[in-house]
Amino acid sequence: MENAEGAPQTGTVPLRFCPNSNDLLYPKEDRQNKRLVYFCRNCDFTAAASDSCVHRRTISHSASEITAVLHDVRTDPTLPHSKDVQCALCDTKEAVFFSQTTTEGMSLFFQCISCGHKWKDTGSVA
Repeated sequence: MENAEGAPQTGTVPLRFCPNSNDLLYPKEDRQNKRLVYFCRNCDFTAAASDSCVHRRTISHSASEITAVLHDVRTDPTLPHSKDVQCALCDTKEAVFFSQTTTEGMSLFFQCISCGHKWKDTGSVA
């Protein structure tokens, strides 16, 4: 994106094009001179980079943004399982567990494999 004067907006990385073929220039390390250069894949054109940044991603978060939690995490194959906890509703002894940031800090949560009941680990041993 460019501003009204045709210059790149602050925080953006401009695309560079070959003056010979109008093809996109690609970043490459010049190991001998220890610097970044841009090169054309269709001709011998190279240009020294004026900046070492080749890609920038800006992520903005609002203060009211909340991380979404899946309602049913029982089928998530990436979550670990425990066979040492007991569901208070159905007495099944297997649950998946995951941690999540709460107002109290990091908390450990369980979800029963059988009935889907969720509970927060209180740290007490029964």
